[in-house]
Amino acid sequence: MTQLRYGHDSTIITKDLLVAVEIGIKSPEGLIPVIPKYVSCRESKWKRKKLSFCRIISEYGPYGISDAIKSSKIKMLYDPIYRIKMPYIKKEDIMIYNNPKDIFMENFIYSYKYIESLPLFDLIKDLDIKQIGITGSYSLGMQYGESDIDLVIYGEKNVELIYNKFINNTNIIECKNSFGGVIIDDLCVPWRRGTYRGKAYSWTGVPNEIASHCDPIKDYNKIIIPDKVENLNVYIPNGQINGLLYPPCVRDSNGRYIISFEFNAGYLLYNGGHLSISGLSNEKSIIIGTREFPGKISKIGSKS
Repeated sequence: MTQLRYGHDSTIITKDLLVAVEIGIKSPEGLIPVIPKYVSCRESKWKRKKLSFCRIISEYGPYGISDAIKSSKIKMLYDPIYRIKMPYIKKEDIMIYNNPKDIFMENFIYSYKYIESLPLFDLIKDLDIKQIGITGSYSLGMQYGESDIDLVIYGEKNVELIYNKFINNTNIIECKNSFGGVIIDDLCVPWRRGTYRGKAYSWTGVPNEIASHCDPIKDYNKIIIPDKVENLNVYIPNGQINGLLYPPCVRDSNGRYIISFEFNAGYLLYNGGHLSISGLSNEKSIIIGTREFPGKISKIGSKS
């Protein structure tokens, strides 16, 4: 049986009013892995019709997600493949499940509901419009004046185009190297979050099918999570477009897969070179961004 899922960054509201975003990894049939983001509360700047929602995630990454899970009181289910309790939502507990592509077309193409976002069309004018989605507060109609427009960009060609657009046309919003436990050096560039004509935008690259770009994790029943913790120096050939799709997944010069469940590592993995990586590893793969061991990645030089 094929599991119907909309993929990474799809927004979900459960019957008990938990707002979450889908994580783009394989899972058991009928269960969707999520990051809890908002819970219903009495008063907040995030509103959906007559309801208010309070944000419970301070930052993405393993530690931030763990804190959000605790605040959401979501029931965790142990997954023997990932060897950890996972924040799964049962499909029958979902009240609203948004396909990012459909929401983008409805709110930004078929109407001028968000007229303040019109500069967006200049930013994405070279992209395939059918391969763009929207996530975050705009996808739920609960944005406020300072909300980012969070884009979901599908497919290799579109992802490379948006990457170059952000690098060349947007202004940096923030500069940090800690992402909820994952340490990522050399990130002071507007590669996925920046301002354009006074409005803040962010984007995430997504394959058209969940994890289809990453062989070690595209078949749920064959996933093997390494259990060895190592600090490794590797060389990654640059320009591997799979480094810009969630989860970033590239191969080093020895053919070993480097996978990150923290999307912000994608910049370093895509640009490649000599990197120092701390994560879970075996002879076939290195994984960073897990709750068990977040890990770190930094550039240590370039190939001569």
